[in-house]
Amino acid sequence: MIKPPFLDSGQVHVFYARTDQISDPCLLKQYRACLSPAEIRKADRYMKPSDRHLSLVSRALVRYLIFELTGKHPQSLSFSANEHGKPFLAKLPDIHFNLSHSHGAAVCAMCRGAAVGVDVEDVGRHTDLSIANRFFSSSEAELVLKASGDEKRKLFFDIWTLKEAYIKAVGKGLTIPLNSFSFNAGEPVIQITFSDTGRIDPDWQFFQWRPEHGKIVSAAVCSPCPIIFKYFWCVPFVGISTNPFETPTK
Repeated sequence: MIKPPFLDSGQVHVFYARTDQISDPCLLKQYRACLSPAEIRKADRYMKPSDRHLSLVSRALVRYLIFELTGKHPQSLSFSANEHGKPFLAKLPDIHFNLSHSHGAAVCAMCRGAAVGVDVEDVGRHTDLSIANRFFSSSEAELVLKASGDEKRKLFFDIWTLKEAYIKAVGKGLTIPLNSFSFNAGEPVIQITFSDTGRIDPDWQFFQWRPEHGKIVSAAVCSPCPIIFKYFWCVPFVGISTNPFETPTK
């Protein structure tokens, strides 16, 4: 385990939690105690126990990371949301974060001074890859169509998570059509091109990470300065690690 990393303005930190490996009753009780009444009600509304657990651990992850960064007590943190539902810290406007969770995993991305978006997906889940024809740009859909076998699924989720991360960073939800921008999936440097202008915006910077088999994480941030992406494994209120094998399960 390591000390909580210091978050510089030119960095995006991405934290990955294996929520399905966290089961210690005392720890889960601590998670519940740090959430707001609204967060508890939201978690309790899920019908499936696994979904309730995922919601609980995910929300605790956000509060834990902000606590480690700022020293603010997790229960004292107050969140607001913009008109499209993206949460933010009204009293800590310089700290930007974004949360995503999927099938036993949660990811939180944090950045100073620039809005950030993140998405995690389980690439093994049942998905009709033909929906690329509806939601992807024509160039992206063609790329997926021409691929075969495992490469087809890889390209689909690479593009899908990049799109989700970008939309979440912008903070306008699905008012932005998914086919109004494209990614050059498979290239060493990920770039975004907008369909209305045909231009690349170099300020948008992207990062992809495969923290374990079957999971893909994409993060997005807009900054005129180069951004360093760093990634970590985390068990909320236990610790942070740069090595998944050093991260204890609870």
